[in-house]
Amino acid sequence: MKRKNDIPSEVVEEIRNDLVANRPVRRALPGGGRIHIDRQLPFLCLYRRPVGRPDAGTERLAHAEASYMTVLGEEDVSKLVEAVAVTLREIFGTFLILEIWALPYEAFPEEVRRKREPAFRIYSEHPSELLSTVETLQNRLKRISMHRSHARVEVVRTDRVAPDGREPILSEEIRRLQNIHLLGVGLFPLYRDEKGETLYPIKLQKLRRGFAKALKHAFYRFSTDLTSLCPTHFAMLGRRLVTRAVWESDDALAAIDDAFDFLLQVTPVNSEEAWELFKKEGFRGTPAFLYRPRSIDITEMKRRLYEIPIDRIEDPTLAELFEQKRRELDRKLTMLADRDTSDFLYESIPTYGRVEESLLQTARQMLEYLPHRRHEDVEADAQSGAVDAETFAEAAREEIAYYKRIYPALASTVQVRDDIVAGAMVSGGDFLISKKARFPKNRIEALLHHEIGTHILTYANGLSQPFKQLHTGLSGYDEMQEGLAVLAEYLCGGISGARLRVLAARVVAVAMLCEGRSFPELFAALSEEYDFGQKSAFTIATRVFRGGGLTKDAVYLRGLVTLLEYLHGSGPLEPLFVGKIAAEQIPLVEELQWRGVLKPPPLWPRYLEEEGAKVRLREIREQKLGILDLIRKGYI
Repeated sequence: MKRKNDIPSEVVEEIRNDLVANRPVRRALPGGGRIHIDRQLPFLCLYRRPVGRPDAGTERLAHAEASYMTVLGEEDVSKLVEAVAVTLREIFGTFLILEIWALPYEAFPEEVRRKREPAFRIYSEHPSELLSTVETLQNRLKRISMHRSHARVEVVRTDRVAPDGREPILSEEIRRLQNIHLLGVGLFPLYRDEKGETLYPIKLQKLRRGFAKALKHAFYRFSTDLTSLCPTHFAMLGRRLVTRAVWESDDALAAIDDAFDFLLQVTPVNSEEAWELFKKEGFRGTPAFLYRPRSIDITEMKRRLYEIPIDRIEDPTLAELFEQKRRELDRKLTMLADRDTSDFLYESIPTYGRVEESLLQTARQMLEYLPHRRHEDVEADAQSGAVDAETFAEAAREEIAYYKRIYPALASTVQVRDDIVAGAMVSGGDFLISKKARFPKNRIEALLHHEIGTHILTYANGLSQPFKQLHTGLSGYDEMQEGLAVLAEYLCGGISGARLRVLAARVVAVAMLCEGRSFPELFAALSEEYDFGQKSAFTIATRVFRGGGLTKDAVYLRGLVTLLEYLHGSGPLEPLFVGKIAAEQIPLVEELQWRGVLKPPPLWPRYLEEEGAKVRLREIREQKLGILDLIRKGYI
């Protein structure tokens, strides 16, 4: 006689048919549970809520997997689990059910409870064909670190793999006849209180990613050792299906990001007038900068920002990337609210960072090694062989046309405008050129590769991806973007010592800003101690003091240094051009690529096809050249 709460047989049959046809399965189960199976896979992660007591958070550990089932009531789901396991065993030769559950607090030593250290127990039958799978799982769980403590992991050999109060999900007889394996992982629930009622979401978020990675390594070992599935990377066993909460969060974040141009909002509109007044006052006063009116309701934007359902995203990798972006947008909105006040600087530091001592030393050494040529002379030479804005714009249109022939969806335009202070910049995927600017002929190629071959190219590649965050920019993307852009200048042979001196001076200027030095003090140091021309010194100081103190200008040199170090480790270039990403997000982007969530970028920088660039890149990799090495060896 069928139990009252069993899964209806027609539902079991529908799910079985979907699996045979390799259609994704995602549907609610009685009692509030859910089954989610991306595609045909030889494993299932199972969670059954304990009977008669709360268990906040544990269910969400299963949600990170491409194949999972959660049971939140007392329903008997054994027939459904059996149907799933047998159906997929027929395809792969064998099948693994890995059940997870939270162990009681008292099951762990007092030190673990007091320090809230990660701790796990792996339950496995013995003898077992899963020895290598268990060993892989044990080793990977040990790598989880929280509160400066690595996880404690023990393996328990048992004839009964199931949480207390539950029977094994499938009988030993069925498992033996059908060649189905069963593993269990009991864990210390550091993400909730002892009663199981109060959730600590930040702790759960930190644990989820490490735990999910450990499970994928175990599934990978099981798949390669015992099944017909032959994945080439453990991340290939991760989720591919993207849920509604992801699309909603991505759309909402992008809408807020697109609602304002942060740099335009904090860039003075009266730089030339301020320069003339600064000269007239004998370089002693602090310029009074004027800014564009704030174009958004900041309070309303923050309200919308924290209504975004990031907490409902099951995929821990996407949840982490989106949460990082939300925090960054929150800081930028706060900075806009505090523009032209002393608070602006203190909010800029966590957004763009302060200058590390090692970076400051590098910048000072660069200023020492590179020629101390007065920038008035450099600018005079440049102007004698310079082109106007319209001529430069035509070259930029030709460059964009080159990429459009490869990728017709590219929609970027070139605009010559009279409201742009900088010589040229990319905004919203378009190339904006100041009408008054002139550009040295010997720098045109480098500038095109910097702006179009990096900033516009990654914008277009990001647009081709399923998530808008890849073209608006993931959190902290500026540093890697500018590092790539400066590297492009070097690889195409167009970077100059004067250009690098400016990047180094910006780092020194940010450091002085954070020390509390005034605008006139910074101007004097740049012009007198570091031998910059007065107009150049003023421009550098203005960039650093804009908005109330912006530390962003240190990211150019920091990004280049970070990128060179990445290349020394033979890091692949492709993930860097998928969209606008930060260095620390490269592993996450690579994971999403392996999982098939992100697509290969449609565009590749033109300069990387040139032989000279290939030689320079190879030298950096093989000789592990840093920026000071490039300068000392005369490569710049």
